[in-house]
Amino acid sequence: MSKHHAAFATALAGGLILASPSAFAQGARDWENVPVDTNILFLYYTYSNTEASVDPSLPIEGVSVDAHVPIARYARSFGIAGQAAGVQLIVPYGFVTARLDGTNLQTYSEGLGDVNAVFVMNIAGAPALTRREFATWQPNAYLTGSIGVTAPTGAYDAESLLNIGKNRWMVKPQLSYGKYFGPRTLLAVNGNVQLFGANDEYRGDGRLQQKALFGIDGHLSHDVSDRAWLSLDAVYAHGGTTKVDGVGQDNRQQTLRLGASGSVSLDRATAINLAFTRSVAKKDYTPSATTFSVNLNRAF
Repeated sequence: MSKHHAAFATALAGGLILASPSAFAQGARDWENVPVDTNILFLYYTYSNTEASVDPSLPIEGVSVDAHVPIARYARSFGIAGQAAGVQLIVPYGFVTARLDGTNLQTYSEGLGDVNAVFVMNIAGAPALTRREFATWQPNAYLTGSIGVTAPTGAYDAESLLNIGKNRWMVKPQLSYGKYFGPRTLLAVNGNVQLFGANDEYRGDGRLQQKALFGIDGHLSHDVSDRAWLSLDAVYAHGGTTKVDGVGQDNRQQTLRLGASGSVSLDRATAINLAFTRSVAKKDYTPSATTFSVNLNRAF
């Protein structure tokens, strides 16, 4: 199986996702080119254990959260002006338990998460190709842009401390650069910024505002065979200070997470992906987090 056939089973854009899909960085091979008119269906299970809010972009001290989140994700590729492009839709559903640290108090919530839609377009290095053209195409360095929008569609109760939905809009523009070193090794670097709308029903009738959260992630992946690749991953986030009713919370984030990921292709159109990350450096008030994700994806 060639790497091009295996690429049928990789994502157009997206990545690890909890209840807030756009809160996580892109995956190691999420930006590789695929033929036009390709559909990809993903079925995820993600688990996160964190001393935080269910939303990792919004830290809350003194709470431990276990989140089990199945996710359905659909992506479709097409061409625009000779360049590869695509759209995707991500729909999560969360089962979340939160515990107040140092006590036996806990609460549980489940429901639909915030739906995320993404538009992706290559800027250079990934032309729009038919499946026949793609079979003989040799990939090179690429630069791809995307913009994601997360809508406040998730379950939200203003009186509850634990919610699956965030009750606010979020927009995430991103640029992604990839460079191949030989036929089997890819270095991918993604830079993004998350821009948040206000939540006017925070803990009742409070108003939550959040400054931009900047992120960069890098992935060094290598094909260990024609059917499998492994990656070392690093994710850094900075900023995201919040205000509640106009009062600053002095909680700027500076967080580094390290992890590993990999994929095995079952056939030319089907793959299983695994990913794991853990906080290794952060501010004292920033919660630690451990995440695990597995997904089965099928291109057609």
